[in-house]
Amino acid sequence: MQLLKVMREQLGETTAGRSVDAVAAANSLGMYPGTLERSLLYLVRAGYIEESADHAMTTQGMYLITFQGIAAIDT
Repeated sequence: MQLLKVMREQLGETTAGRSVDAVAAANSLGMYPGTLERSLLYLVRAGYIEESADHAMTTQGMYLITFQGIAAIDT
């Protein structure tokens, strides 16, 4: 959930978009690539983030945080 928290912080309080940089978030936490992949898979399956419609963006580590993911951190 730390990864989700850092991604939520990328949005701030007033951002209208939901795009987050998972790689930057993982780097700030010092995560290893294998750990990042497992964490992203968990977050997608749990419905906290979703892959971008543009596959190239997801390949670069960009995801969309869902309203469920925002709520999980904000509560």
